[in-house]
Amino acid sequence: MKGDEREAALRANIEAYGRFDERTYINGAPHLKHPSIGGLYSSLIDAAIESIGVEAKAISVLELGAGNGLASRPWFERGVKLTAVDSSASMLRDLESKAAAYSLTPTIVVADVLDYLAAEDVRFDIVTHVSMLHHVPDYLELLARSVTHVQEKGSLLTFQDPERYDRMRFGHHALDRASYFAWRAAQGNLKRGLRTRWRRLRGVYSPGETVDFDEYHVVRNGVDSAAIKSLLEPAFTKVDVVAYWSTYSRGLQWLGERAGLTSSFGILASGRRPS
Repeated sequence: MKGDEREAALRANIEAYGRFDERTYINGAPHLKHPSIGGLYSSLIDAAIESIGVEAKAISVLELGAGNGLASRPWFERGVKLTAVDSSASMLRDLESKAAAYSLTPTIVVADVLDYLAAEDVRFDIVTHVSMLHHVPDYLELLARSVTHVQEKGSLLTFQDPERYDRMRFGHHALDRASYFAWRAAQGNLKRGLRTRWRRLRGVYSPGETVDFDEYHVVRNGVDSAAIKSLLEPAFTKVDVVAYWSTYSRGLQWLGERAGLTSSFGILASGRRPS
């Protein structure tokens, strides 16, 4: 991974979430906005827990890029032993508050996730990344390091990342982009959005532009689920890629689901082999 790209992506994420507004974030986060996607994520969590074969309260979970806990609620509901890692201290304080409503006290670590994985050798029953890989320039390196922190027979779970655009069926990709721009236009600041889009069409990415590095791989070519599966298969007995439709508009989400479109994916790798 190029160090300058990694640092630019980290700075962009800290800046973006430093001015975090929860309502605005949910509006732009399909996995939190649409119950159908949230239900799919919960089902993958249940499958990960079931594959380990012990009660949820005995299971240790490492959530990387945990943010303020909006996506952690299914873990809170199941009462797992959660360790949450994020580069933002303020976001993790919000996560602690949300966990307290469930009478839980997660372990909180303020750190860049790659630094954390390099410095620690503790293992967990489940390692998870939600809406995170597309923020990371070298997500394959992140996943390779994550695998080393999964207990034998444990699971690794990723969710809410965009499929590679050049491997999506043309109609699916076209509708995905059209639905995004329709939603984006309704959010205001259209002039800035058009300038950003023009830069990207020319292949220009500036470390000084938060929007260019906050969603690092979204603005390049999505995330390569096939490469992730190939990376994980030697370490796990089973690797399932789950593709689904994910967009920002409630109406277009409803239509896309019924038309059988796909634009995003999650991966559940279970049955960690002995190292």
